Amino acid sequence: MNTRVLIVITLIIAGLAGWFFKQQGDITPPVNIETSDVDYEATDIKAVQTNEQGETEYELSAESLTHNPVTNKDEMKGITMNWEPSDEQRYRIEAGTAAISQQTGELSLSGGFSLISEGKTANPEVEPIKVTGVTLKGNTKSGQVYSNEPVMVEQGMNRFEASSMKANLETGEYEFGQVAVSFMPADRQDKALF
Repeated sequence: MNTRVLIVITLIIAGLAGWFFKQQGDITPPVNIETSDVDYEATDIKAVQTNEQGETEYELSAESLTHNPVTNKDEMKGITMNWEPSDEQRYRIEAGTAAISQQTGELSLSGGFSLISEGKTANPEVEPIKVTGVTLKGNTKSGQVYSNEPVMVEQGMNRFEASSMKANLETGEYEFGQVAVSFMPADRQDKALF
């Protein structure tokens, strides 16, 4: 084949390729990769936090965990926490999301929570207290928790709503604001006294 013919065919192919790419339109902008606010992340977490004496403060399991270096907090989803703030008290906490500072003990639960008291002494006469709500804040080192949003409190057959709650989990003392109770008395039964 003649060299001129090959050069002409090459120029035609190059022209067609140039026209084809021109017709494709603008190329999408390149992907902008920014630095992440996350130091590390993990899934299916099971952890134990101890104090300075090596005693267990709480056990925790979570669906996922990320550490945010800006706030220095561990941010978790789908948590279950077994917390023993004292020798007499034990609690089970479940929440949609949580942020915990390992250094300060600051705790913030959101996405719905439940706090269930599980006394260490097996006393069948004392029903556990269950508090549910939207958000709960507190400190794992001081054993104090609070919610400034409405909570529902249940203990056995007793139930009431409160506009806020404060609790000292080390002593098991609760304080509720603006309590609303529905009381359903038993049906009246007329009986002769004699």
